[in-house]
Amino acid sequence: MGLLFKISKDFSLARSRLLFLSSVPIICAFMSGCTSSSKITASTSPAASPTETSGFADQIRSGFEKLIGHEDDPEVLKVLIGGDVMFNWGIRDTIRAKGELAPVQGLKSIFEEVDLRMLNLETPVVSEKSWDMGKSYVFQAKDKDLDSFSYLGVDLVFLGNNHAMDHGLEGIAETRKFLKARGISFIGAGKNLDEALGPWSLEKKGTKLLVYSATNVAETRENYASDKPGVLYFEPSVILPNLKKDTPILPVKLGRKGRKFKKVRPVPQLRRASAILEKGFRIVSLHWGVEYSPLPTKEQRDQARLLLGNGVQVIVGHHPHIPQGIERIGGGIVFYSLGNLIFGSRNTYLNHNLIAILHIKKGKLLRAELVPIFGKFQTEIHQVRPLEGDDAKAFLKEIAVLSEDLGTKIRIDGDRGWIDLEDPK
Repeated sequence: MGLLFKISKDFSLARSRLLFLSSVPIICAFMSGCTSSSKITASTSPAASPTETSGFADQIRSGFEKLIGHEDDPEVLKVLIGGDVMFNWGIRDTIRAKGELAPVQGLKSIFEEVDLRMLNLETPVVSEKSWDMGKSYVFQAKDKDLDSFSYLGVDLVFLGNNHAMDHGLEGIAETRKFLKARGISFIGAGKNLDEALGPWSLEKKGTKLLVYSATNVAETRENYASDKPGVLYFEPSVILPNLKKDTPILPVKLGRKGRKFKKVRPVPQLRRASAILEKGFRIVSLHWGVEYSPLPTKEQRDQARLLLGNGVQVIVGHHPHIPQGIERIGGGIVFYSLGNLIFGSRNTYLNHNLIAILHIKKGKLLRAELVPIFGKFQTEIHQVRPLEGDDAKAFLKEIAVLSEDLGTKIRIDGDRGWIDLEDPK
């Protein structure tokens, strides 16, 4: 109760600050400049030629497009990353009532804006139900549910989470089979530790992506990958890229106690020096944190600094089921939690959610674009769609306050939020 009270108190203070900030008028410096310039009369300033006027307009347009992040640069790689996905409960009800694609049709236009699409698949995809009486929640998706992924053009799913093994070894085998049949890549779980670790690699538009998925949240059974199928448990030494060639790769230490791996136990040593030393833009999906808390823990922030200080550019968090603040660390960024995306819960604690779109140019992160997604499905059918208008702005202001407490500024423009890291010149 002490921890819950502290979280509630801290969040209440943050919300109070949000209400204060939202009441302060915002004056646009650009508009201010335009107003002052209107005082110049014809007698004090020569008329500009059509060529000069056109050139000035082009400069304004170019600068404005860069400011709001709408540059049309063919070298910029746009990577969409979404939150938790499962097809039970409310999602299943919507599918039965309105059809297989009904829950996701509202997302189509957003997914068409980008080059690559990645989601956290927090359910096995199996042909038959196989209940595990040792778990509180067992999720199940059917092969037909993957129609939603094909419709949205999903390229990669993260399997490093605490539900990938809900149906045991047969379940993870079927999940891999069904995903492969659809041409959907996966990372974070596999037939052995080597496949679970990866990384998933792709080179596009001059950027080489290296993507990992891991979890430090587990259920009561041992479900980590070793010489047998399972999920990748989070161990920084298998992801950090700056190890010297003559440095032995540390054995991954795994174990279990309750809902987290705390009782340490070794698994076979990895021989992956060449993969770890491979250069590229690293994205790490981590299943971590406290469910329904808007705040990351100190341990998470320490782990984030360790990873981003050693060659990882982006961390994307899952598991809390609501969004948390975002932290910029150097030239990288940490989304501690994006919340849910396609998720059938009607929990009273649910909030709206986020999609993150990374803008990457030649291996450098220029900016992160935040798309607010409707998520308060306590009383309505599960048809996922972007927030718009005042609802979008209000929710983005909540995220801005949480992120400000982590030292990160979010710029809100229309229905999107932006975190700028570098001028895209």
